[in-house]
Amino acid sequence: MNAFNIPAIRGVLGNIVYYTSSFTFTQIANLVRPIDDELHTSTSLKDQLQRSLTENHKSITSYILTQKEHFFNSLVLAVYDGEPIWNEIEVGFKGEDYYNMGFLRLTGDEKIFPVDGQHRVEGIKSAIKERPELGDESIAVILIGHQKNKEGMEKTRRIFSTLNRYAKPVSTGDIIALDEDDTVAIVTRNLLETYPLFINDKIGPAKKSKALSNDTKSFTSLLTLYETNKIIYRYYISITKNKKKLLSNPDLDKNLKFRPSQNEIDEFEKYLVDFWNLFTDVFKGVKEYVGATDNAALPYRNRETGGLMYFRPIALPRLITAILETCFRKDIQLSECMAIYSEMEMCISKEPWINILWDPIKQTMIMTHSSIIDKLLMFLYDSTMLTDREITAFKKKYAKALNIDINNIEAQLEKIKMY
Repeated sequence: MNAFNIPAIRGVLGNIVYYTSSFTFTQIANLVRPIDDELHTSTSLKDQLQRSLTENHKSITSYILTQKEHFFNSLVLAVYDGEPIWNEIEVGFKGEDYYNMGFLRLTGDEKIFPVDGQHRVEGIKSAIKERPELGDESIAVILIGHQKNKEGMEKTRRIFSTLNRYAKPVSTGDIIALDEDDTVAIVTRNLLETYPLFINDKIGPAKKSKALSNDTKSFTSLLTLYETNKIIYRYYISITKNKKKLLSNPDLDKNLKFRPSQNEIDEFEKYLVDFWNLFTDVFKGVKEYVGATDNAALPYRNRETGGLMYFRPIALPRLITAILETCFRKDIQLSECMAIYSEMEMCISKEPWINILWDPIKQTMIMTHSSIIDKLLMFLYDSTMLTDREITAFKKKYAKALNIDINNIEAQLEKIKMY
């Protein structure tokens, strides 16, 4: 390859000199190669780094090909061999002189590999194979020097591990607030501004995710609302697409990475509004909560009576799961199903929720048995709805939660059918 110049800005951080520039997708494909023996001479360690390049790059390829407004963080690329030469340009602007801009000249013999961004590199390469016209698009790059000796390998390994160790994934709260591809996040944001059950201070901050014990205002937390709406979306997609099986969690997460048409978003928002309208009308206390002002949640979530399970973040998603799973399995209307569930005991300080959701002695929530809630509700609705495997697992968990012998569980199950 012939020599070429890269316009760049030179910077120094610690004892590392780096250059900030951009590469076209074509340059990424032609110049950047996977990590091989640059960080380790050990075959097993080289193989480990290659195995870490998971199929996630396929989702990046799909993102580039399907999302018109795709965007990425900078790639960090290590350069070695060849003879890179920095040519500095003095730039004067409004009385100030700048000496950190110029051109990095590469001979074409350099070897370049990603220290941060392996999946993005492979995703870009796959994308332009499918659509070569994307080759002129460009991505920001940070170039650092690398030496293929013991000291150089150690230095680059440290950069590699630091970038990956301290990279913090986007929080669920930030996804809800900012994501423009996730249908559930988009619609949840809309409802937070318009829907009576969620507006103003009726939804607690994202950090309040488990009990809301001292919160006398909120219906539930932001994370719980998103989680619950995501459950509803999963069933909504499965039902509207006439699927016999529910979307798996990986397929659901994949679905939420790509923004659908505005019409599809609007349709789900309408479904969600209808769902929560029905919920508000059917379940005791919700309509009264919406119409109340000061300490609106206090009658429905307190230490004296425990309150209603759907005012507890740990239980709301499980209740919604039980309702929708029942509709899905028995092929009945949501309104009919919800009406039956609303007649069940929902006060957590009463049976069958004592020692499952509520400790009657300490008068506190029990947070360790949440996996039982939806199956217990479904059992109360119609025990024949559960598979043999589900019944067996449920009995074991239920007996353990109540601290009773498994041989006595049948009598307990007969007892709770009265509730």
